Amino acid sequence: MNPATIDYAKTGVRRLLVVDDQPHIHDTFDRIFQQQSSADGDLADFEARFLNSAAAPSAHDVESPNEMPAYELNHASGCDQAVALMQAAVSDGQRFSVAFVDMKMPQGPDGIETTRRLWELDERLQIVICTAHSDRPWKDVLQQLGYNDRLLLLKKPFESDEVRQLALSLSEKYRLSAIRTHQINELQTEVSLRRSVEDELREMAQRDNLTRLPNRCFLLQQLEKIIQKHRRNVQRLDAVLFLDLDNFKIINDSLGHDAGDLLLNEVASRLKECVRDYDLLTRFEDQQRFCDQGEETMRLGGDEFVVVLECLSGTDDAMRVAQRIVKRVAEPFKLGDRWVNVGTSVGVAFVDAQIRDAHEALRNADTAMYRAKTSGRGRVAVFDKSMHAAVCARLEMEEQLRRAVDHGDFRLLYQPIVDLSNGRIKGVETLLRWQNERGVNVSPDEFVPVMEEVGLISAVGEWVIRESTTQFGGMLQRLPDSIRDTIYLGVNLSSRQLNDQSFLRRLLQILDETGFDRRRFKLEMRETADQRSGARALAGMQSLNQSGIGIHIDDFGKGQSSLLCFQAYPVETVKIDRSFTAQIVSDNSHAVITRAVIQLAHQLGARIVAEGVESEQQMSLLRRWGCNMAQGYFFAPPLSLEDLERLIVQPTRSTGVKSLIGDVGGIFYHDGQPIVSGIS
Repeated sequence: MNPATIDYAKTGVRRLLVVDDQPHIHDTFDRIFQQQSSADGDLADFEARFLNSAAAPSAHDVESPNEMPAYELNHASGCDQAVALMQAAVSDGQRFSVAFVDMKMPQGPDGIETTRRLWELDERLQIVICTAHSDRPWKDVLQQLGYNDRLLLLKKPFESDEVRQLALSLSEKYRLSAIRTHQINELQTEVSLRRSVEDELREMAQRDNLTRLPNRCFLLQQLEKIIQKHRRNVQRLDAVLFLDLDNFKIINDSLGHDAGDLLLNEVASRLKECVRDYDLLTRFEDQQRFCDQGEETMRLGGDEFVVVLECLSGTDDAMRVAQRIVKRVAEPFKLGDRWVNVGTSVGVAFVDAQIRDAHEALRNADTAMYRAKTSGRGRVAVFDKSMHAAVCARLEMEEQLRRAVDHGDFRLLYQPIVDLSNGRIKGVETLLRWQNERGVNVSPDEFVPVMEEVGLISAVGEWVIRESTTQFGGMLQRLPDSIRDTIYLGVNLSSRQLNDQSFLRRLLQILDETGFDRRRFKLEMRETADQRSGARALAGMQSLNQSGIGIHIDDFGKGQSSLLCFQAYPVETVKIDRSFTAQIVSDNSHAVITRAVIQLAHQLGARIVAEGVESEQQMSLLRRWGCNMAQGYFFAPPLSLEDLERLIVQPTRSTGVKSLIGDVGGIFYHDGQPIVSGIS
């Protein structure tokens, strides 16, 4: 309803319409509604008190019972003129509350037709039919206009008080009706607004704000319904595909979160291409459709997605979808003016009668995804029960590692790095060792990735740097100056530490606190870590290099960006991976590659360390090719600090470490006993 109607109702000015073809009738109505005498005021007081006793909605809507309302009379001589006045009143928002309509108007439509047309413009208009005894029977009028509470009969001739009473009663009725309609409209608006807000909140609760895909909450609800269906029909074949993007964090950190968000949206679009379009277009409120059939893509976290496949005809269907996803996501993405490459690892878990709930179904798919990722990335793995046992073992390792960090249960060993030109120890590599609570020595290749994933690597890394610089620095103080100034300490750095700017700042702080010479400290960074690092990591390495810390590339040749690291990073030394060193004697291709790497490093101003040297033949070839240094069991295994110090002070039986390049061979002695043979 137009608010002007309510404003009119509150002013007390009530608009009346008189429709009659006789001018003297209009004059009569004018006289009736002129200023009232005191007697009329008393009657109005009586009428108003009784009429207004029906509670109005609020205090300001109720007129004073001691005052007659003001009326505004409008006159029409026939139907057409009345309709025109009514249209103008409705358009202006100043509606009539009561119309007095003559039944018999020979020059045009009668009162019945006039009433019908007026109601078409305002169905709440109160109508008083003015009729003489010779006019139509009232029964005929009601049959044509209908039985309702908006129509009254006034017989001619009529009394003034009778007319005023009708005007007062019917205009008040119209006013209250207008107020009620307005309040109903306000209530409907409020209800609609609340429903809209509820829908929006439901959308926010069940949709990912970035990709607009259903989120984890919605996914769990749908999986529960699927599992219930499966219990009623064990012949159903459903599958959950868990996806995790490879290298997303590196792209997000190096190019910024806006680029990361754009990449996630692009991935979501490609996932939609890999499943049925009509399922993906279904919105979340259409829950029944999801239950009956189809597949739906869900975003779980920063770089995790899930695809739910229902009513498959065979297990091959799920595998085809998974392979299609891997292939599609592996294609380059254009982010602004840059092209980036990411992959995805997919875990597939089939829903069967043994699945207890949605969490278990998701966990199984997640477990399979983890297996796919650890198998080389860009792979698809199907869940089996043995994977669950492996996950439990990993969780146990994680818990034990957390306790080991709290209790300081790690230890450090040091493996010498030998200068092949003179046989002297040129440096040592710090190696982290951990014995689990069952007394088993766990390989760093097993527990270091776990520490990276659960966020323990920074704390352990700081401990390694502080402990090694303290231990090794103390040992150096006990050595002669001629030896002390020629030996460096190498410490491994993971890709996660490399991208942590706060960790790099802490590294410099620890070196200052322990007083260790930065020129004797080297960071060994795996090549596989280097290729996952971004611009911030490069800036960090350049800053460290400028502060005097040397950068060594570890496991060179094992990654996919071997040559690029020479150009991108301030490399001081390259360590050839043991997988090449192990076969330089038996495999000519490995020998050619190793020799080429040595020559390339020299031409680019870098030194070379060969890892994993275990025989004199390997050592001789490497020395002949110009390799600067080497480490491995041919020279010494990882040693405790005490054994390392004894080895440095008393290296061999007679001729010192120089015997390594002579005829004596690779045997070190301690207290007259060999501590390691040439090949361990």
